[in-house]
Amino acid sequence: MKIIQIMAGTGNGGLENHFIDLSNGLAELGVEVVAIAHEKYASRISSQVKYIPLDLSKSRYNLSTLLKLATILRREKADIIHSQANKATALIATLRRFIPGITVATIHNRKKSVSMFNAIDCVIGVSNGTIKNLTHPNTHVVYNGLSPYTGATLTRQQLIEKYQLDPQLPLCIAVGRLVPAKAFEDLLSAWQNDFGQLVIFGDGPERAKLEKQITELQLTQSVTLAGHYNNLREAIPAADLLIISSRREGFCYVMVEALLAELPMVSTRVPGTEDVLPEAYLVDSGDITGLRQKIAAHAPNASALKLEMAPLFEWARNNLSLQKMVENTHAIYLETMESAGTH
Repeated sequence: MKIIQIMAGTGNGGLENHFIDLSNGLAELGVEVVAIAHEKYASRISSQVKYIPLDLSKSRYNLSTLLKLATILRREKADIIHSQANKATALIATLRRFIPGITVATIHNRKKSVSMFNAIDCVIGVSNGTIKNLTHPNTHVVYNGLSPYTGATLTRQQLIEKYQLDPQLPLCIAVGRLVPAKAFEDLLSAWQNDFGQLVIFGDGPERAKLEKQITELQLTQSVTLAGHYNNLREAIPAADLLIISSRREGFCYVMVEALLAELPMVSTRVPGTEDVLPEAYLVDSGDITGLRQKIAAHAPNASALKLEMAPLFEWARNNLSLQKMVENTHAIYLETMESAGTH
């Protein structure tokens, strides 16, 4: 089996990690993999993968981009062409008549415009919520997965010392780019000083706005904007509680990280969290009062919540692993090829 993976993104988020992890994981399974994406990701791609750098950041209607991509796809002649997210899928939809192979696309977030997926043979959503707006006859759900924790992690005391926190108070964290979709302004509106300490890991264009809000709400004694952290895997297990306040997600990688690290959490109800977390840990997006009540109930009792969530942690180890994600995707390839009579 020969698979081409295509990504048009140039960011450093969940989409890019998914593309890299899936390409490398399929190659480890013995699949012949060709990965097409911006050259900036080349160093993170396994030597087992044939990497073809191509800048797809221009308009999806750019004739030069379309011609370059079509030339590569016709030359490589893969069994399956797998596009990641909307833009790469729109490119493949435009070229569909001119390229060989079965087409598969993964949708990573709930979008209003999903018409490009109608031209694709098979669509995979990273959560049930991401495929909710589709009318496609051949859809599947494959959750994002991560490798298990094996390296060294920070102790709670080390994390407290790093950010000069009070060891006697609950330590809550939130993680993500400082952008509107993560709704950190809702989290700050819900937060109260007597909840303990809140460290927000991440950076982005909303930082100045959030700093101002922290000052205006008089939260400077309990909230820290920690900025970008190079290895969040080492920090997540040291916290007491994760808070997800997002308005929009596809399948939140930090939720997976927390579950694998056995870190309890409360979250807004968005695609991914509503698939996995029990109702008791969820609140509607934008419900600041509800979020405040969840934090107030669980921040001082995180150890009890951790025991309560033990079955969920076990489920995550079995179902949210990188191996499971790769194997489930591979099984969909085989099924799609069989249905098309090419396997």
